[in-house]
Amino acid sequence: MLIQNSINESFGNKICLIQGNVQLTYQEFTQQINDLAYRLATQLKKGDKVLLKLSNPLDQLLYFFGILKAGASCVFVDSATPEEICKNLMATHNINIYMDKNFPLPSSKVSSLPECNEEDLFLGALSSGSTGTPKLIWRNHESWVRAFPSQSIIFHLSNADTLYLVSSLSYTANLNACLHILYEGGTVIFSANSMPRTWIQEIIDNQVTAIFMVPANYKILLKNSKAPLAQVTSLVTCGAKMDLPTVKALVEYFPVAEICEYYGASELGHVSYSMREDLLERPNSVGRAFPHVTISIEDETIWVESPYLAPSYRPKATVGDLGKLDTKGYLYLLGRKHGMINTSGVKVIPEQVETVLLQCPGIIEAVVGGIDDPIRGQKVCAWIVKSKAALTAADIYDFCKTKMRPHHCPQKIIFIDEIPLNQNGKIDRIKLKDSIIKKT
Repeated sequence: MLIQNSINESFGNKICLIQGNVQLTYQEFTQQINDLAYRLATQLKKGDKVLLKLSNPLDQLLYFFGILKAGASCVFVDSATPEEICKNLMATHNINIYMDKNFPLPSSKVSSLPECNEEDLFLGALSSGSTGTPKLIWRNHESWVRAFPSQSIIFHLSNADTLYLVSSLSYTANLNACLHILYEGGTVIFSANSMPRTWIQEIIDNQVTAIFMVPANYKILLKNSKAPLAQVTSLVTCGAKMDLPTVKALVEYFPVAEICEYYGASELGHVSYSMREDLLERPNSVGRAFPHVTISIEDETIWVESPYLAPSYRPKATVGDLGKLDTKGYLYLLGRKHGMINTSGVKVIPEQVETVLLQCPGIIEAVVGGIDDPIRGQKVCAWIVKSKAALTAADIYDFCKTKMRPHHCPQKIIFIDEIPLNQNGKIDRIKLKDSIIKKT
């Protein structure tokens, strides 16, 4: 199935999209897509690549489908992306069309649209690299749509559901959640703004039954939750490991909701998933293999074979994550090979140090990374958010010495008020490194 054909037109006057006071039925949305596609096709040809930079998710979605129907493929960038990076992306990846809020929409239309097939590329997903020009992972229709039937079962979603989303569709997990519910014939509600205090009220007012958020946003949502919400039956997350206290809080505030966390990558698609019981009983695991996925560990590195792999990564691929499988098939992440810290010749996995730090009384959040050092090559640096004002770096050093070998203990500790996040809700390591400069 083609992505642009996955919208079920038979739902007609059923509401498919809501943002604030704007509502679109399936029929209205389909008509707008077709009108836009016939206009865009006067400037696009089959195989063109389009860089799409819009801030409103309804506009993002409309142009995305219009671009696909016109025969081109789409690369989403967040509206906050600097123009210099946009120019570099276009030059580096041979992207020939740029569409933003100033793009002049043609008034004329073509008489017909090009034929597309499931093997055509439709999306260039940006890598999550924090420096330089990001690489693009090109996905075709078939590798993306294949996961929808399994998602419906695992995520407990159907055409009866109303899904709530926050933040941009430039984050591919948000895009996937949106496309999946439209494939099912449900309703998607985009948050009217970025103010968390309004999210709960929107969820209540719109009788939302399903939510997709990254763990950082779930934490924000919970801070604004006053009473349990029994109307929500599905909570889905990915992008980072959800900690046990957050899982327990979600169980309390959403008592009938099934909770699912999945692990994957733009290159690999879905890899594994954990349900509520798994998250409570095995909080350090990322679950078992997603349907039709085979996971293997080679030289401590996770390798994946599945129908969801991006075309250029088939038949077997890795993104360099280190891991292990237990006897029951549960996968555990041990860090990323290229994220290892080399301090005086000793290899240190940041995630393992973070696990120890979070056991230290008075620490509520911790991020570990390597910083340059003229003698050691790198130092183990820990950025700490503490809950006890009296907690000192010396206290943390003493705690770590009882839990880890000397070279694995943090050699520099920086206290911060909160962990900075990027537009996708992931840790902003550039800002963390900047905090070192400001303190020196």
